[in-house]
Amino acid sequence: MSGYKDAYFRVVTTEETIQHLNDLTETCKDGELGYRTAAHDAGNTELESVFNDYSKQRGQFARALQAEVERLGGKPVDSGTSTATLFRGWINLKSALSGRDGGAIIAACESGEEVAVGAFALVANLDLTGQTRSLVERQARQINEAHAHMLRLKTETNAADFPKNE
Repeated sequence: MSGYKDAYFRVVTTEETIQHLNDLTETCKDGELGYRTAAHDAGNTELESVFNDYSKQRGQFARALQAEVERLGGKPVDSGTSTATLFRGWINLKSALSGRDGGAIIAACESGEEVAVGAFALVANLDLTGQTRSLVERQARQINEAHAHMLRLKTETNAADFPKNE
């Protein structure tokens, strides 16, 4: 049966694992900043709360990934990606925020979540072991839940459903 596993999983080295975890850290840092920006500019208490919660979650995810990199003997990254083009999902956030349109902000956040889902799926499908696999799978599940939440908000609401604070 090990041949079956080998056909789908390639064993990754510790160095490759560290690089993948650092990539996920950057993704989480990008999400943390994106959600923090969305919360600040949402102009609606309900959306601010949702976005702040996801921002905090992504910060916690990044710190856990950094600790795992250190446990594996690597040097963790401490920031997100250096350019917006490397994290396509948050590119439209600034333009969405300019009008404080709740629906546009949700759509931009959902796009960012889609990128995060892909990044985590890539790493979760590697042949990781033990504690590292557990961490990535747990975070991937929560990223998928956040993406589903953003999709629901995007589908079920429009800007009128999220009036601006007075």
